[in-house]
Amino acid sequence: MMQTLETFLAVAEQVAYEATGEHLNDLQRMILLESWQAPKKTYEQIAREHNYSGNYIQQVAAPRLWRLFSEALGQKVTKFNVRSVLERHVVAQSTTHNPDRNCVLTNFKGSVSTTSLEYPTGSVPIDSPFYVQRSIQESLCYQNVLQPSSLIRIKAPRQMGKTSLMLRILAYAKTTEMQTVTLNFQQVEKAILADLHKLLRWFCTCITQKLKLTPQLATYWDNDIGSKMSCTLYMEGYLLEEISSPLVLALEEVSELFEYPAIAQEFFTMLRTWHEHSKTDSTWQKLRLILVQSTEPYIHLNVNQSPFNLGVEVALTPFTTEQVESLIDLHNLQLSTHQIQQLMHLLQGHPFLTRWTLYYLAQFQHSFEEMMAIAVTDAGIYHDHLHRHLGILQRYPELREALLQVLNATEPVELEQVKAFKLYSMGLVKLAGNQVMITCDLYRQYFRGRC
Repeated sequence: MMQTLETFLAVAEQVAYEATGEHLNDLQRMILLESWQAPKKTYEQIAREHNYSGNYIQQVAAPRLWRLFSEALGQKVTKFNVRSVLERHVVAQSTTHNPDRNCVLTNFKGSVSTTSLEYPTGSVPIDSPFYVQRSIQESLCYQNVLQPSSLIRIKAPRQMGKTSLMLRILAYAKTTEMQTVTLNFQQVEKAILADLHKLLRWFCTCITQKLKLTPQLATYWDNDIGSKMSCTLYMEGYLLEEISSPLVLALEEVSELFEYPAIAQEFFTMLRTWHEHSKTDSTWQKLRLILVQSTEPYIHLNVNQSPFNLGVEVALTPFTTEQVESLIDLHNLQLSTHQIQQLMHLLQGHPFLTRWTLYYLAQFQHSFEEMMAIAVTDAGIYHDHLHRHLGILQRYPELREALLQVLNATEPVELEQVKAFKLYSMGLVKLAGNQVMITCDLYRQYFRGRC
């Protein structure tokens, strides 16, 4: 039986490579990853969470992937049975009398267990040796979350490690007998995000369920006083009264609300009010907030009504050279000082791209020179990551034009605030005061000829 996601993906990788001579791409791995999870998500949900077209995944990418495995394994494979089919394949290969195939399987299984490589996708597991500590920031968060009425704001572009840090703060909070709840605003349907009444009822219902309490919205919700006050009374009079220990409420991707300015204004004003209440009210002091955002607020929020100028701000930065060198050692790779400098110049310590590079070099044993030779092309190992960004730029011409302005400049440039913050949230630019500049040479080289 395959007990880990890493083994499952590695077996799938070998089957695909033996059948086609090509490695799985990022989208295929993402579909496989979601197929491992239970309960299974729809293709539309998968597409929405990973910024892909639902039609493309459902009608093209997924059927092509299942056809590949069906032909390679000689039986029909779907997202519902791929795990069990691959498990039977491993058993069958281990008992075959074909010495060549036995050798392949033995070497494959040995490489997975010996190197203990961890496929770099999503947040880094709590017990992972591949997590790069940010000691000063983590210590600050651990100290702060223990304080009554604390508010922590984690800010960075996507794939910079926000969720990984958040998970560690929550894990630390649990060791002190606190209760924790996480809500991700990327998982909320647009119809709910666009309606304050629906959003706040979703908000209250999710927290209630995650605390394993019985929903009591009918008791507290009153149209005459409005959704915001109803939500506040529900939190104060029911949820916080029912729990005996502090609650750490982590809200991921709150930047999603910036697309709905009127809703965002009401919601964030409510959070600000809760935080202010907690300074004098013992009930509200049970609530500690963590806000995780991919960008600065690019909507107008009154300074006295916004939670984004309160509490402790933690802005995650790229990996340093020393942190990258530590990861290189963990992957048992031997890179020269010059090669490390090349990698830093290309990626500027981008956490996800750095880990993906080292995983690729260690798992597939390609040379650094081979990888670098095609890194900024559509045949390189970053092609799925780059294509995803390119797809967004093609859907939003105003962002493409803004990025082109950055690419054509030799110095930091000033962009319209909304465009600058959206490009920042994608990770394509970094902020330098009121100006921006391209994040790394990978983006500079790839997008210069495509924008």
